[in-house]
Amino acid sequence: VLPFPTNNDTGNAGAILAENTQDSEQDLTFAELILNAYKYTSKIIRVSVELMQDSAFNMDSYIGGKFGERLGRATAAHYAVGTGTAQPNGLITAATVGKTAASGTAVTYLELLDLKHSVDPAYRRRGASWLFNDTTLKALKQLVDTQGRPLWSPSVASDAPATLDGDPYEIDQGIASIGLSAKPIAYGDMSKYLIRDVRGFTMVRLSERYADFHQVGFIAFMRTDADLLDAGTNPIKVLQNAAV
Repeated sequence: VLPFPTNNDTGNAGAILAENTQDSEQDLTFAELILNAYKYTSKIIRVSVELMQDSAFNMDSYIGGKFGERLGRATAAHYAVGTGTAQPNGLITAATVGKTAASGTAVTYLELLDLKHSVDPAYRRRGASWLFNDTTLKALKQLVDTQGRPLWSPSVASDAPATLDGDPYEIDQGIASIGLSAKPIAYGDMSKYLIRDVRGFTMVRLSERYADFHQVGFIAFMRTDADLLDAGTNPIKVLQNAAV
C-alpha cells in the first residue's frame, strides 16, 4: 500500500501577537489516504506461429496496443464509478453531492451554477473543470442561460478548447447519463483525484506454453489504484438527479 497524508487546516487561522507575549500552539491533525495496487489482466491471446511468421507487420507491437486498450477500458470504468471495495474508488463514488437536480431526467442552467458554486473558490480559482459523458454534453449544448444564450461556448480559436460557463470539460464515457438518481456531472479540481500506476504496463510472451498447438501466447498486466485526495474540503462535487 502507498499512504498519502491528508490535512484539513481550514478552521485554523493566524492571529495578532502583542509584544513580549508568549505565543500559543495550534497543532496540525493528519489523516491518510491509502492507495493499493490492484492487478488488472488483459486476458490471454493466442496466435499461431504461421501468422507470426507470415504477417507483414510487427505482431507483438500490434497486440501490445490492443492490450493497452483492454486495460484502459477496465481501469477507466473503475476510475469513474469504482466501488472502492476490491477495486479503485471511482471519482464519482468518492465525490460528495453538491447539488440535487429537481428533475430525474433533466438538468437546468441554474442547477449547474449551484453545483459550481458549491465547490470552494480555492478549487475553482485554477484548474477546475467539468466531467461528464458525451450524451450529457449533447444535453448541455442545448441549454441556454437566462438571456437565451447557449451555456456551452465553442471556441473560435483552433488552439483553445470549448468551455462550459468559462471552464473546460472532459468526456468520460464511464459516467452515467442524466437519469433517475444518476450522478451525471462532476465539477472541481480534478488533479485531486490521484491515480497510482505501479511500474507501468507489463506484457509477457508465452513462447513455450502453447507449443503443442504451435502457438504463441500473449498476456499483459498492470497494477493500479485511485481515490480522491480529500481531507474534508470536497475539491470535487457531483450533481445528482432526483429519484422521481
